[in-house]
Amino acid sequence: MIDPRITRLADVLVSHSTRLTPGEHVLIETFDAPDAVAIELVKAAHRVGAHPHVAVRRNRIARALLEAGADAQFETWSAYDKGRMERMDAYIAIRGSDNVSELAGIDAERMQSYGKLYQKPVHLEQRVKNTKWCVLRWPSPSMAQLAQMNTAAFEDFYFNVCTLDYQRMADAVQPLKSRMERTDEVRIAGPGETDITFSIKDIPVVPCTGSHNIPDGECFTSPVRDSVNGVMHYNTPTIYRGITFENIKLTFRNGQIVDATADQNGELLKDIFDTDDGARYVGEFAIGFNPF
Repeated sequence: MIDPRITRLADVLVSHSTRLTPGEHVLIETFDAPDAVAIELVKAAHRVGAHPHVAVRRNRIARALLEAGADAQFETWSAYDKGRMERMDAYIAIRGSDNVSELAGIDAERMQSYGKLYQKPVHLEQRVKNTKWCVLRWPSPSMAQLAQMNTAAFEDFYFNVCTLDYQRMADAVQPLKSRMERTDEVRIAGPGETDITFSIKDIPVVPCTGSHNIPDGECFTSPVRDSVNGVMHYNTPTIYRGITFENIKLTFRNGQIVDATADQNGELLKDIFDTDDGARYVGEFAIGFNPF
């Protein structure tokens, strides 16, 4: 028997997030997620007259492909996936993880090549710019462990926040959007050493209410590029490409990260920022606020 919460989530993704219409093609891509998720998404797409297509992926297989992958492999892989994406009107990704650190230890150069030769043309250039898309995680024991919750409690939490009334949220966020559009200077002070200021004057404000990410609830903008000054100190672990960074502290001066530290992998953290076209600017650093 299918968990009714999965059916409900599929309806939200098809009817609200991507707003599929008859005749549209949608690519459903799952990573370490149960078959039932893809099946319910296929059924939901069929109910509205859309044409679903499915790609089932596993992170252990992805690791095998990436850790010794040559540029020529990434280029061919990119070409055929980009060709498929060009024929899609919408994209839904369910990104689970049996092991959140599955990609840890892969050579940084291979990951950078994969990002440049595959992720950028397929996703950043084609999918993001030309399809209706929504990306979300899938609750796993690995995620529950990170949240320091038992698996059942974490699943309840996940489905409750992923199946909210997002239209109600869209209505509720409008006063906040208006206030942010009138705002010039912002200051954020928090636990630890976090104390950062920046301007958001004349920068567009975008409410996020379940259209591109689930769960959702932020209303975001970005700083004026050179206006960011101060310290941002993370109070939770952050995982990037399978590597865990804890106690991250970023120091900004006139929009540039001038220092980046972490309790472990500190030099790797600096290398990550240095790969952004050789600069440490944060022009696309998003500031989000939850309207609820």
